[in-house]
Amino acid sequence: MLESNGRLPSTKPTVRALMFYGSDGVAITNITIPNSQQTHLKFDSCTNVQVSGISVSSPGDNPNTDGIHIQNSQNMVIYSSTLACGKHNNYI
Repeated sequence: MLESNGRLPSTKPTVRALMFYGSDGVAITNITIPNSQQTHLKFDSCTNVQVSGISVSSPGDNPNTDGIHIQNSQNMVIYSSTLACGKHNNYI
């Protein structure tokens, strides 16, 4: 879609280390993802997902990094994992 000035709208680049869309029966185990620019893992419209033993990390001064972004998904299980993203660290 063009803007009123006839140009394409500006979009911010989206950078993800791993993205799953419309997937069923996904299992992610024992991986490490350091320093993704925006989102380390993203699940969109997925079902029956199991994530375990993962480690994601970003520098403490990174202003906007999601460890795991879940959208429109069902039956997600995440355990035994470490998320250290920017100023907030979480251990699941």
